[in-house]
Formats: sequence, structure tokens, C-alpha cells
Amino acid sequence: MLWQEMSRPQIQAVDKNLPVVLPLGSCEQHGTHLPLFVDSMQLDAIVSRVESALTDKVLTLPTLWLGSSHHHLDFPGTISVKPVLYTQMLIDAVQCIVKAGFGRILLLNGHGGNKAPANVALQQLAIEDDNADGKLLALASWWELSSQQITQKKMQTKQRSVAHAAEFETSIMLAIRPDLVDMSKAQDGPSVIDTDWIRTSDPQSDRVSIFARFHRFTASGSMGWPTQADADKGKRMVEGVANDVIDFLGDFAAYPLLEKLGPG
Repeated sequence: MLWQEMSRPQIQAVDKNLPVVLPLGSCEQHGTHLPLFVDSMQLDAIVSRVESALTDKVLTLPTLWLGSSHHHLDFPGTISVKPVLYTQMLIDAVQCIVKAGFGRILLLNGHGGNKAPANVALQQLAIEDDNADGKLLALASWWELSSQQITQKKMQTKQRSVAHAAEFETSIMLAIRPDLVDMSKAQDGPSVIDTDWIRTSDPQSDRVSIFARFHRFTASGSMGWPTQADADKGKRMVEGVANDVIDFLGDFAAYPLLEKLGPG
């Protein structure tokens, strides 16, 4: 069910045990070959499949397209809020969902820069808001939730994992919005640092995180090997991620709310 298409009486009457999904996107540069709205469009494609499969078993909210992307601001087109403001945005949004009576909330993230402030938001809610305490507040980035499904071996990619505007994201966009992809402008981006600890073109495989503005990692705004992308890989990625989200939500709906166990 789509939250935004329901009336107030319908929201009041709906089963409050249903999981609620809030997708977290962004509007930021994605190299020279992809549109600014990649992260949000990918989430829309995934969540629409989830909603169609689960129909009356889940409530999905519109993708929150304004993300925390200040590390991309050296590249024109990026629209962003600072991490501290993004944290507060999510706190306010989740509090609204909790106030409406729901206790199972998944923030489904589609942009790496959102992850840290989203973690802080849910942590802060859990420790400071008595109404949120005991609720099931979950956060998952789609590439982590589906990490066992969208592997290099299964997807037959050169890239080990998801990286910015690289093979995975370009493949997905070729599958869902090929009209917005210009492969003649795709530029591969070798790692600035390439060691067993840090590989900047493949950050999901890093054992150590390094923090810098994005123009220190790439000249074009993309990483890895977008030239290796194709639509078939993208179709399998979207379907694999959507299926994993569907499976998780089936489990999530059955989790008990968290009872107070202590101090004993």
C-alpha cells in the first residue's frame, strides 16, 4: 500500500503491525554518463516491485530524495543537506510514523552518504524518545541487505561490489531508464588507493574507511568500471534486491516488538 495515496481515516484504520518502508535517496552527481537522480530512481524501481508483491502487507512511503551528499558538492548538480540536518530530518520523519501508531519501520537506504546520519537518527530515537523505545527501527542499504545475492560471481561483474556510478549502478540504470544513460560518456576510474585495506574504486570491500571529498577520488565523478555495465546485469540486480527486501519484510512483520527485560 502507498502511504501517500491513503486518506487519514485509512491510515488510522490500517493494521499497525504492518512494516512501513521509508526509502532514502539523493540528488547528486553521478559522473558524466548518468543522471543526478540515480539513487532515488534505483530505490523507486526496487520499492515498486516490493509494494506490488506484498500489496496489503506493507506500507511504502515516497522516496525521500533530499540526501546528505556534501562530499559531492564540488561537482555541479548535487543538492544536499549536512549530516546533522539529515539526522534531524529522519528523526522527525520517523517520529511522525511512530505517532501514527506504527512500530515496524525500515529505512531502506540508496545512498552511501545517508548511512552514518541515518544510524545516528535511529540510535538517538532509541535512547531519547520513550515512544520510539521498544519499536523495531531498522536501517539497511540495499547493497548490504542483498550482499549475498548481488555478488561479483552471481552478477558476472568486473566490479567486486557497488561503487558510485560504476558497473552496478550503471547496469541498473540501463535496465530501468536507458533513455537517461549516455554510455559514450562513461569513464572508468582506477583506484587512487589500491591496497588490501582500502580500494577507493571498490569501497564496499574496504577493511578501513577513508574520508575525503569526492573530487579527491575521481576526476569524472564516477568510480570503478561503468563501461562494463549492461542492462541484463541491471535487471538481475534489481530483481535480486527486491526479492531480498520482500523476504526480509516477511520476517520483519513477524518479529515481536521489543519488551523491556531489565534491569532484572
